[in-house]
Amino acid sequence: MSSTLLRKLTRRRTLDDDAMATELNRCLTTFDLILIGIGGTVGSGMYVLAGEIAHEVTGPALFLSFLVAAIASAMSAWCYAEFGCRVPKAGSAYIYTYLTVGEFMAFVIGWNLLLEHIIGAAAVTRGLVGYINAISNNFLLRATPSALSSHHFDPYAPILIIVLAFVVCLGIKQSVIVNNFLTLLNISVALFVIVCGMILADSANWAHFLPNGASSIFEGAAQAYYAFVGYDVITIASEEALTPEFSVPFALAFVVFFVTFLYCSVSVALTLMVPFQLISNDSAFASALDYNGWTWAKNIASAGAIAAMSCTLLGCMITMPRALYAMASDGIIFQSLSKISSDTRVPVVATILGTIKMCLFAFFLELRQLAEFLSIGTLLAYLLIALAVIMLRYHSTDLITGKSFPVSETVPLEGQRRLQLRQLFVLMIFVIIALFTSLCINFAQLTNNDSVYYTCLIFIWIFCCCMIYLLCYLSWISTDNKDYVKSACRVPLVPFLPGVSVFVNIYLMTQLKLETWMRFIIWMALGFMIYFGYGIRNSRLAGDDSENGDKEGIISTKDHDTDSSGKKTSYQ
Repeated sequence: MSSTLLRKLTRRRTLDDDAMATELNRCLTTFDLILIGIGGTVGSGMYVLAGEIAHEVTGPALFLSFLVAAIASAMSAWCYAEFGCRVPKAGSAYIYTYLTVGEFMAFVIGWNLLLEHIIGAAAVTRGLVGYINAISNNFLLRATPSALSSHHFDPYAPILIIVLAFVVCLGIKQSVIVNNFLTLLNISVALFVIVCGMILADSANWAHFLPNGASSIFEGAAQAYYAFVGYDVITIASEEALTPEFSVPFALAFVVFFVTFLYCSVSVALTLMVPFQLISNDSAFASALDYNGWTWAKNIASAGAIAAMSCTLLGCMITMPRALYAMASDGIIFQSLSKISSDTRVPVVATILGTIKMCLFAFFLELRQLAEFLSIGTLLAYLLIALAVIMLRYHSTDLITGKSFPVSETVPLEGQRRLQLRQLFVLMIFVIIALFTSLCINFAQLTNNDSVYYTCLIFIWIFCCCMIYLLCYLSWISTDNKDYVKSACRVPLVPFLPGVSVFVNIYLMTQLKLETWMRFIIWMALGFMIYFGYGIRNSRLAGDDSENGDKEGIISTKDHDTDSSGKKTSYQ
């Protein structure tokens, strides 16, 4: 029985030859995907987070923190790009994990990404209302009935969500038109702020370039990393892209580079305009322009912040229903959520359900409470996608299509299994050592005891050597199948670059608060009830346990290898 359960938990999807087939509307151009990615990424990270990091951590060296964070983010984006150009399906990290790791871990990723999108939308809406209050002398707050404001309830946040939900229900093309307008407005304001910063620049504000030492650059980079979270909306929207094989990797690369330029440029402008001690945590650019007497420019910066947050909110509302649609189409959550409108070709039921949840969170919870829920799902997704790239490249068959590679014909089936188990074991040990290394780094940062500090440094050095050895060993025992697969984008330096990405995401996960981990446990407990009560029996792959299990239209679970006699064998 345990072997049967394990087989169900690790069963994998594969795509058939017609991977472009979809019920959704394929109408998005490369330009549309780029603006969706920029809109989903550039929001509170530029208008709020930049000010907080500069004021509290880095000072004028803020742009260096964004540059370090960009390098770390680019590694994860590269992993997404390799999958995105080969898997033109909605679901992003969920579907990629389903193809490479298995159904259970795919459910874990998908279930957490759902909450990330819902909570993210609610948090952005609360922040947007707060920003409107800040520039309107608390107009909305004063108009709120005391019975609601006394409990910190917000009746205006759900209204904003419902308005954008209506836009989303009109269709992806209409949603993208609104998104493109808001994104272009956001970019224009950002460039305006950069020009203003250069005009108002005072080099004296950089007199103390590293007020908290060089280590503050990396401390700030750990926080700035979250400003790059959001580009995965491109891969979620890939099922509606006209040419996903080219558009997805190109859009991902362009967004990461452009957003890096934008963040670094506005960081330089901000820290040159005003002493870092006087930078506002809530409205950095507006207050900096006001500090220099440019009140008229302050209003333009505020308009840009509102446009950026609205764009991020719209991005969450576009992608969340598509994540629900992907999971429901596979049967691991309620299949009624996969219903598509015949007129707009939008997952209407998923959009309505997601909107209701967003409204509830935005109405009852404050921004601070919502912020505590964020990040863990995205970081876990980035972690698993980096591991999945290694598994994809070192497997003896194409995990995307299930087809055998020529090299597998020369290796007996039992030998292939032993090699795969050895690879999995090495990756598990690598993840465990990366976790211990991250914990040692945390102890070293927190302790005031010199002996404890240097002991942590010794262990960090030993663990880093072990991780490098494991990656070298994995590379030595494995054969990269890249020569057998045509792909527009490939991650270089496998397994080393994905390995660094794994470590970075594990380290950032250890930085999260205990409340976030408690939320993760509670949310996953609810998800496990749904999966084991419904999903495991109603999965579209459940039929694979019987003779007729491979008749689904776009899904095939047969992962064939060739044994020494040349006979094809299914071993999943």
